[in-house]
Amino acid sequence: MPTFEIKTKQRMNVQGDFVDAGLSVQISTMCANPFDDANKIHKAFIRVHGIDLKPEGYLSPGYLGYNLI
Repeated sequence: MPTFEIKTKQRMNVQGDFVDAGLSVQISTMCANPFDDANKIHKAFIRVHGIDLKPEGYLSPGYLGYNLI
């Protein structure tokens, strides 16, 4: 199962908190594109950093980048 590192591409304001570029999480998924399993990315950012990117619309490839680890 491939493991991906998902990082923020730019500085953003998430529910009043500033998030810098480069904040990252790691997820494992059977999908070739981790954004096909966006719910895992969403849960990982909440679990690791306590930020919810979904309501702000930041849970997309426009704001997040990924690398295969």
